Amino acid sequence: MTAKLGVAGAIILMGTSIASAQEACTTYRIQAGDSLSAIAKEAYGSINYQQVWDANRNQIGSNPNSISVGMRLELPCLDGTLPGATAAAAQKSTATPAVTLASADKLDIHLVTGSDYQPFTDENMEGGGVITQILRNALASVEGQADTKITFVNDWGSHMEVLLPSGAFDGTFPWILPNCEADALSDDMQARCDNYRFADPVYEIVTGMITRNGDPLATAAAAADFTGKIVCVPDGYSAIVLSAGGVAENAVTYSRPSTPEECFEQLVAGSVDAVELELSQAADVVGRLGVDEQIAVNDKVSSVSVLTLYVHKDNPDGDAILEAVNTGLANIRNNGEWFQTVQAGFRAYYNK
Repeated sequence: MTAKLGVAGAIILMGTSIASAQEACTTYRIQAGDSLSAIAKEAYGSINYQQVWDANRNQIGSNPNSISVGMRLELPCLDGTLPGATAAAAQKSTATPAVTLASADKLDIHLVTGSDYQPFTDENMEGGGVITQILRNALASVEGQADTKITFVNDWGSHMEVLLPSGAFDGTFPWILPNCEADALSDDMQARCDNYRFADPVYEIVTGMITRNGDPLATAAAAADFTGKIVCVPDGYSAIVLSAGGVAENAVTYSRPSTPEECFEQLVAGSVDAVELELSQAADVVGRLGVDEQIAVNDKVSSVSVLTLYVHKDNPDGDAILEAVNTGLANIRNNGEWFQTVQAGFRAYYNK
């Protein structure tokens, strides 16, 4: 699975600015100098902002740094619920938007995914993983319009090379959403743009630059500030943050140990300047190693990747499938089920 990123739980960050009066299970208004990482640190006592971002996606949008003074955020409770969740659940609408299908018959949607991408997709996880549950719940919200079946095929390469082009399945997930408007794309990403259509974002993940606490790189304003540094990226993982910021690969020395744990051991030992990793996985590793107070995350230099569902352009029901998926995603975002599904999925993963 090209550009697949391992993810293990809630994203954790350490900010340099300190917000005040944040508490879990309350609401908070953004003040000058705040960042999501600082708010999360104050409210939860750990480097965790993913759940704050997830809980407030309708306001913040796809960029976790797009917050403004006066914005009112809901800070999730420790059990993953939102402040006033009971009252909100009692008031949510049960109306189901209509979906126009390609035929008069109910649409049968057969999706394919694979395992070994925890906590997002794995056949051995409850509900098949977080994104599997999101899509299942989204399509279930389009009542009476779509019957959905999800199959696990662990040969990820076959999904787009054989299974969707042959019509064996209607869609595959979760894959990185390519920027088809970019001036230059890799051959793989160009082939995806040429042959596939994409649903709306199902879940966004952040890959960031983690440094030692107190290092000037923790507050660097641009990717160019990492030029000439030694950056650790585990073997088999894609180095995407600095290249997205315009830094040539040969302008940085990359260390490639076999595991993320080794990257953080190198960082703490001072043999590398930074670790590039998907931030929720970084949070999990940092917590297990017990080095929370020794590391910091630069909240200005990062890359947001969108995970979504692909439909082949030759699928005659492609329009109806994407409309059903997108309508369902809008439904569960609006009624709070999207956030509840994400929180429950992460809790199940951590408690396994």
